[in-house]
Formats: sequence, C-alpha cells, structure tokens
Amino acid sequence: MSSREAGHSIDYRREIDRLMRLEFGSRSELVLRYLAVFNGGLTLHFYLQWTSALLWMPVYFALQALYYVFLRSRAPVCTARDTTIASILFLVLLGWFSWLPALMLLEQDTALRISAAAGLGCLMVFLIRRSDRLKLMIYGEIVMITLILGAVAFLVLPQVPSLSAKSAMLVCCAALIVYFANALLEGRKMRLDAERASERTLQAQKMEAVGQLAGGVAHDFNNILTAIIGNLDLYELTEDRPERDDMVHNAREAAQRAATLVQQLLAYSRKSNLQAEPRDIEVMLERVRVLGARLIPASISLEVINSPRRNWVKVDETLLMTALINLIVNARDAMPKGGRIRISADHRCFESPELMADGYVLPAGNYVELTVADTGTGIPETVLDHVLEPFFTTKPVGKGSGLGLPMVLGFARQSGGGLSLRSSAAGTHVSVYLKEVEAPLNLVANRAA
Repeated sequence: MSSREAGHSIDYRREIDRLMRLEFGSRSELVLRYLAVFNGGLTLHFYLQWTSALLWMPVYFALQALYYVFLRSRAPVCTARDTTIASILFLVLLGWFSWLPALMLLEQDTALRISAAAGLGCLMVFLIRRSDRLKLMIYGEIVMITLILGAVAFLVLPQVPSLSAKSAMLVCCAALIVYFANALLEGRKMRLDAERASERTLQAQKMEAVGQLAGGVAHDFNNILTAIIGNLDLYELTEDRPERDDMVHNAREAAQRAATLVQQLLAYSRKSNLQAEPRDIEVMLERVRVLGARLIPASISLEVINSPRRNWVKVDETLLMTALINLIVNARDAMPKGGRIRISADHRCFESPELMADGYVLPAGNYVELTVADTGTGIPETVLDHVLEPFFTTKPVGKGSGLGLPMVLGFARQSGGGLSLRSSAAGTHVSVYLKEVEAPLNLVANRAA
C-alpha cells in the first residue's frame, strides 16, 4: 500500500518494519538501553529518594511494550494511519524518557548534570541515526528536543548572574537545536534522494529485463515456429509416407519445445498453477537420484546425502523434480571431462532474515535447504550476477535457453522460499530453500501405531 508524501511514494508496511528494526532490532543495544534505564531509576531513587524515578521505569517499559505490540501486530498491508499512530506512540515514549534527564539538569549536583547531559546527548545521536522520513515524526522529534532544552534554559537562566553568560547560554542552546534540526532534515532529504535514485535504477533494470525477456521469447519462438512451419510446408510438398512421418515428428518435437518454454516462463514469472502438498524430501531425492542417473555420463558420479532428520515441505512435486533436474543438467554441462554431483538436504533455522542471490530477503524461520553441488570449473565472476536473468546463458547457441536457473528461482519464490548461489574454481553450489512443514497427521499416526 503506498501513497505520496512530498512527491515520494511510501511503502507503509516497509516503514513499519523499519521502525521495528530501529527500536528493537539490535539485541545488544536494547539490553544496554534497558539496563541504563533500570540502573538510572534505581540510582536516582536511592541517591536522591526520588519516588518519581521508580515511577519513570515501569511506565517507560510499559510504553515500550505497547509500542512493540502495536508494530508487531500490523497487518501485511499497512496504511498511513498505522504510521501516524506509530509516530505518536514513539513521540510519547520519547517525551516520557526525556523528562527525567531534563529534571536532572536542574539539580546543583555536578554528577547528575553530567549524567543528564550524556543521556540527552545519546538520545539526540540516536534520533539522528534513525533517519526518519515521516514528517510527523521528524518535526515531533525537533519540537520535543526544543521544548526540553528551552524549558531547562528558562528555569536555569534566572540563576545565571552575568548577562554575557546568559547570552552565551542562549546562543549555545539555539545552535544545538538548529544543528540537531538540520541534521534530521538533511538526513531525511538524503534518504529520500537515495530511495528515489534506487527506484530509478530498479525501474531501468526492470525495463532492461523486460527487453531481454521479450527478445529472448521472440527469438526462441521464432526458431520453433520456423521448424514447425517448415516441416508442415515440406509435408505438403512430398508424397513419401516415411518422409511425411518424419516431418510430422519434427513438427511435434518443436511444438513440445514450445510447450516446455511456456512452462519455464510461467515458472520464472511465478504464475504456474501449483499443486502443493506436503512432501517427504528423502523420498523426493531418491526419485531425483534415479532420474538424474539417466542424464549423466559414466564420467560423472551422482551422490545423494539426506538430512539426519526427516524433512517435509509443501511443494508441487512435479515442479520440484523439474527444478532439481534442471540443476543436475546444469552441473553436468559444467563438467564435460567428468566430476561429481552431490545433492544434499539439510535443515536450516534462520533466526534473522537471510539475503538470497536475487536480492530477495528470506524471512526468518525453519527451512529445508536442497543443494546441488558440482566439481566443475565454476561460473566466471564477470557473469555471476547475470545467471539468474532470463535467457542469459554461457552455453553455445542452441545448447541452452537461459531459463534453467530463472525457472528454479521462480519455483522457489512461488513456493515461499528462495535461492542462493556461490561459485568458485572448485565448483558451483546452488541451494534452494523451502519452508519446512510438519509431517501429515495421518503419517504420524501410522508411525505411532
């Protein structure tokens, strides 16, 4: 869901996710912050007998919990209302955190003043580092810091006897506020400019990919149609029955290549009609081993390594088999002089989002990693970033469509997973990540019986 703010589009769901990462993303920073609040509240209570310091702590933690619950409970599609409420909650949290350090600045105790100045300094650095883009949040932060410093200056000013000292204090406070506001606004502008440049680059890449895709489709279908039409024309010109049968056979093979090409395009675009059901990976790999052994020469050995635990995924069996066979064929073609292909399955638990080869960020969770590894010469570094592009191939003309890896990627993404790729002179490893599911209840009951 997106709208417009200052001429820039906002993905509200992404903004909510960003606020979540900023406030709760770093465990070490979160622990340090909570320890500082807890220690500060207790210290002030025992040092100055401030009952308000004991109230400050639980209310701060309660507001943090409320902010966390709100951000975490947002729907997959967010609106401007969600970000507005999030901004207000954060500003309330900011105001509650700030009043105690501001009160400490008014004390005559030097240790309290230094501690309060350090706390407010850390707070201002934290706000600058956030690089918020929402106007309500940016201006709210500026107003909040201005009110805090203004109130402290107003209350302290009568205690300063010298007019020149009062002037210097006011100038310093004003300069701090101006620099703080300028840092926030400049940070917002830089972030928006960077996002706009990224959008332009992404759009250009999309248009390039569309052009490459259209050209590849036109080229391949032109070759296929030439074969079909040519054989049908020859069919009409000859009377020999065996020759006619050969021409019909050739035309049918060309039509089958067209059908295969369409299926690969559907898989790449993630428009295939999936017949997804829970599948036992160990059973699937055994079938792949049998089929794969027929596709490789004797100079290449095929090894299948199953996970120690039983893994289940919810996928379309046919598309998974096709994807793995594609990877086996690619590995075979990368080893014309022979070598080894190893297919393995393993359980992977990602505690944080994981970056995939195409830039997609795989959500945290439990996955089954299916890896096809070969001992070939590897993919040259100069083309490694292009191998997932449709119709990109390093094979000779007529030897590959360039849709093998894109099809595997499309299948993985459509199945809720992702694809990673690494290559070196020692070989290439392609891993497909599929979301792990529980074994069907009927099978669990049968095993228990």
